[in-house]
Amino acid sequence: MKKIFLLICLTAFILNVDAQNDDRIKEVRKEMAKKDTTGWLIGTGIGFDFGQLLQINPAVGAGENRIAIGGLGSLFANYKNGKLAWDNNADLLLGVQKLGSGFSTLAVGEKVPFQKSIDELRFNSKLGYKTNETSKFYYSVLLTFLSQITPTYSDTSLVSPIKGNYLKDLSGKDQGPIAKFLSPARISFSPGIDYKPNANLSLFLSPASLKMVVVGDKNIAAIPARNANGEPFGGVNIHGTEWNGPNDYKQLLFQFGATFNAQYVNKFLNDKLNFKSGLTLFSNYLDNPQNVDVDWTTETAFTIFKGISVALNTRLFYDDNIPVQITDNNAVGGVRGLGNRVSFTEQLYLKYNYIF
Repeated sequence: MKKIFLLICLTAFILNVDAQNDDRIKEVRKEMAKKDTTGWLIGTGIGFDFGQLLQINPAVGAGENRIAIGGLGSLFANYKNGKLAWDNNADLLLGVQKLGSGFSTLAVGEKVPFQKSIDELRFNSKLGYKTNETSKFYYSVLLTFLSQITPTYSDTSLVSPIKGNYLKDLSGKDQGPIAKFLSPARISFSPGIDYKPNANLSLFLSPASLKMVVVGDKNIAAIPARNANGEPFGGVNIHGTEWNGPNDYKQLLFQFGATFNAQYVNKFLNDKLNFKSGLTLFSNYLDNPQNVDVDWTTETAFTIFKGISVALNTRLFYDDNIPVQITDNNAVGGVRGLGNRVSFTEQLYLKYNYIF
């Protein structure tokens, strides 16, 4: 009886907290709608993706154990004071999975490893100053940053390589990671004009934008991009900076060009359906300006309970200078070398939102 009573009290407390948070969100939005609103608006969201299957002495052909853990963390902090507006947001997507149990068939003496499914750290900051009080145009500066958190290991040798993206080295050849924090990092700095016709839409254009790919680790920068035949191609390493040989490579790719960025946020179905999308286009004046780089992200979230939603994230990415893994379901490990292709990512998860 005591347990039932405690459960009822806990449920009532959670409902009360969610109700207060919902009221707080409405209050903040109402205040932000006022013309003279100043100060910070800060909020966060946490999403979880989890799958688990345990089998002990399963029937023949019934499958094997599986565990997958993933999530998303997002944070925004926006400041407004008169003509000044400063928007900041950061996102972290991380996911790992393990299929099977016991010792791995990939490497002698190694337990079945965790394999990385996604790892992405993204930060955007845009500072703008209105041309005048009634104008919808801002003089703005846009800063973007993209990297990852944990090291990724994959066998880069040409002799019986072990395919996949793992959290540890399984090759038995004492190889380092192929990627880690700041290797690579993609950074851009773009001064320009930002047009905000309403609270839902932002259109930014910079005719003089700097874009860089940084590979902080020399050993990673020394790994060449290889095609399906195992041959180096394009004169670049696996992250797109220049590579001419194991001792002749660069850790920085510098680009100068034009950037267009569009941001759209809106609510539908009585605020139950939330949609936001960001599109960035970049043309490099210094190398094939007709080949436009594309980075398009979307998040569609449907509220199922106060503060809790089911969210779908997508990202479509193409960079003319950065090779990606070519998906081929008929190839060993599902990858047929590296090349220039359109990359697409999708993630479905439960998300909890809170505004301070």
